[in-house]
Amino acid sequence: MPFSLRQLARTRKQVRRLVPILRVLVRHGFGHFVQRTGLAHLVPLRYSHHQPGDELTAPRRVRIALQELGPTFIKFGQTLSTRGDLLPERYLVELRTLTEDVPPFDTAVARKIVEDQLRRPIAELFSEFGEAPVASGSIGQVYYARLHDGTPVAVKVKRPGVEKALTADLDLLEFAAPLADRLDELKPLRLPMVVDEFRRSVMREVDFVTEASYTSKMKEQLAGDERVCVPAVYWDLTTSDVLTLERIAGVSLTKKAELAALDIDRKRLARDLFEVFLYQFFKAGLFHADPHSGNILVTPDGRIGLLDFGMVGRLSEDLRVHLATSFIALTKKDLDVIADVYMEIGAVSPDTDIDHLKRDLQEVLDRYYGIPTRRLDVRHCLNDVLRLARDHHILLPRDFVLLGKSFVTMAMMAREIDPDFALSPVAKSYALSLAADKLSPGRVTQNILREAWFIGHGLRRLPKDLRTLSRKLLDGSLQVTLHLREFDGMIRELDRATNRLAFSVVVTGIVVGSSILLHAKIHPFMSSLPRWLGGAFFTAHMPETSMLGLGGFLFAGVLGMLLAVAIWRSGKL
Repeated sequence: MPFSLRQLARTRKQVRRLVPILRVLVRHGFGHFVQRTGLAHLVPLRYSHHQPGDELTAPRRVRIALQELGPTFIKFGQTLSTRGDLLPERYLVELRTLTEDVPPFDTAVARKIVEDQLRRPIAELFSEFGEAPVASGSIGQVYYARLHDGTPVAVKVKRPGVEKALTADLDLLEFAAPLADRLDELKPLRLPMVVDEFRRSVMREVDFVTEASYTSKMKEQLAGDERVCVPAVYWDLTTSDVLTLERIAGVSLTKKAELAALDIDRKRLARDLFEVFLYQFFKAGLFHADPHSGNILVTPDGRIGLLDFGMVGRLSEDLRVHLATSFIALTKKDLDVIADVYMEIGAVSPDTDIDHLKRDLQEVLDRYYGIPTRRLDVRHCLNDVLRLARDHHILLPRDFVLLGKSFVTMAMMAREIDPDFALSPVAKSYALSLAADKLSPGRVTQNILREAWFIGHGLRRLPKDLRTLSRKLLDGSLQVTLHLREFDGMIRELDRATNRLAFSVVVTGIVVGSSILLHAKIHPFMSSLPRWLGGAFFTAHMPETSMLGLGGFLFAGVLGMLLAVAIWRSGKL
């Protein structure tokens, strides 16, 4: 693939942005990683040996470095804090403390964005528009407003310039992730995959049309449940930079005193809240992936209001069935089924020892089996499962991990509302209903017909594919590409050494050629220079010194110094 000037300019810009990031990493004690990725030549010498903070733990230094690098890296750290299948618990605990301390931008700027996006003055769009935001984040901030018909709404306005800044940081992460993935200590993090997932997640979050679409989908799939309400989207007042939603009146779960003042059956509320999310997990397949007390309201009539669908998870039908099967197998302690499910979803790597995995699963199950559900610590249980996945090189699908986080959060909320709430029987009934639906005659027939279509389509294409393969074999155009990632670093270093060797040969040739010119006294001489360029001096001291030879020596000296500086900065003398 040819390397375009546009790609070259983009790479140069990434390298320029990479330098201050490398300085932060080195300053917080990660210079050895920078050195081994081959990027140490980008960091000045005074940074490469200055590593304060060694008295702090490694997880804390990671957290401080991400905090210093800004909003995009803070969000990346928050994403990593949910991946217990990739990081040890001590890192997860530290990364969960990452907070976005972003001051709100000026309301006048927000009003101008709304007017530019919706192409009408604020006064024509709303009868009231808040003077100050009620919430602010790194991507946008929210204002309370009112339509001309009196309907209360919430208007979310994107922070100016945030998309450009995010894109630049994401490009940089994509540039650096393959380099970091070459290090043995960082390979288990699967950084290229995590960065790719993070990019898709953030770009969905920064596009308010996508959030509006997910909000509408969630409202549609929960429309038949009278226990829950989701805000309506005002599409004529929504763009990629402005999101206008119905404002739901209610009490946040964070406000304990106001919640206690509501005359609501807390046992029923806990069960309703848990069942609403179980329906999303097991039946709908689209679920709220970032539930917390601030995103959930309780309306005066006892309904559950769900807000903020900037982060959602999606489970295919097959993944939902695997989830239900795993849950039922866990309750029955059927380890063979659990191991088979892991292999079905492609989570088990070639390095996984299945027998060892089953033994560790048995140990985890024995630890929690028999504990009353009201005493079961679901967070510790999930952490043990994710630790098991990490220890056995099991890569869980991202949405599975998001589901686990969402499930634990809802279980803890339900427990907080009703300490005696028993979650296992409710969850098991949903899992059984999904399994029963999968095995129903109608669904089995539907699956058979679908698989028959795929088989027929493959058989129909088989003669054509065989002809194409045989033609390529006969004319010698069949190619097999083998990519050995382990040799990438060696090839890169060999390429660098070859370039330096070639550079040294050129410098040597210039020195030899200049020596011959000086010895042969080739014209023009230095004494022929004009008086104002020092011709008189050279006439008196160097009358027959070749100008070309002396210039060659000077040029070779400059090139040699540059080569020496490059080798010195690489730290490989």
